[in-house]
Amino acid sequence: MGRIPRRHSYEHCLRISIYNTDRPILNEIRETWGGTLTSVASRNPSWKPSYALIWTNAAAARFLGEIAPYLRVKSRQAAVLEQFQRRLVKCRRRRDRRGRLLPLAKREKEVREAFYRRIKNLNMKGSASATGRLRLYPRVRSSGVPSVEYLAGFMDAEGCLRLTKTQFEGWNPRYAARIQLSNTNRRVLDDLRQKFGGILMNHPRRNLRWKDEYQLVWIGRTVEPILRAIAPYLRIKRKHARILLQFIDHRKKTRQGRIGRGFGRLPKHVIAYREARYVRMKELNTKGPPSLWARA
Repeated sequence: MGRIPRRHSYEHCLRISIYNTDRPILNEIRETWGGTLTSVASRNPSWKPSYALIWTNAAAARFLGEIAPYLRVKSRQAAVLEQFQRRLVKCRRRRDRRGRLLPLAKREKEVREAFYRRIKNLNMKGSASATGRLRLYPRVRSSGVPSVEYLAGFMDAEGCLRLTKTQFEGWNPRYAARIQLSNTNRRVLDDLRQKFGGILMNHPRRNLRWKDEYQLVWIGRTVEPILRAIAPYLRIKRKHARILLQFIDHRKKTRQGRIGRGFGRLPKHVIAYREARYVRMKELNTKGPPSLWARA
């Protein structure tokens, strides 16, 4: 929801934005759902360029009507915006003889400002007061059991597919696949855990003004089933998934001998292959632009 400053007050409008560093994905969404694609200034010069796909007013209302039934993390924001849109339809603006919009009544300005503050409260990093939650936020519709497609979309937006590396002095480095989802909405992550398994972990907030963060993590043998299920639906993290599956398949095919009760050393070419997968994954996950060899 946007607020546009005017001479003596504000104009409030319906606004929906999607931000990402993957311009081709945003362009695909724009070709199907419309919207305006624009560049966004980065907070850090070393980060990748960022883009925003934006819908406003009538276009935003149509888009909201399509996506609202499937939202979970932002279901409350959608419910508030739907209320605001109904308010706009009910209280249409009047114009003078020259076609200029007449000023809103004081009461109507207060109502629209209240909607704006509700959305701002929901979108802020800090938590709202308990009284604010009870008084301001409408009841949201149930989204049912999360699907594999929903998990894949959530993974593209909020997830991390990575290879971890543990170095042992004088011995083989240990590489392992890991999938994690991070969010401040514990209820949504718990719904996913009940359907798809994983370990739900609490990460206390780094800043007192922020909300607590939670992570849903898959490690060890739990990674492959989830990865193979969501891989066909991934877009932004499709390359990440391919590298993890390559690593998993390579590990299955690699036999590691034993020395007494312990495992023997891995051949140098095996370590080199896994190290290359590890470095490539780090390249994909970095916030900055990839190196020239990674692009190639």
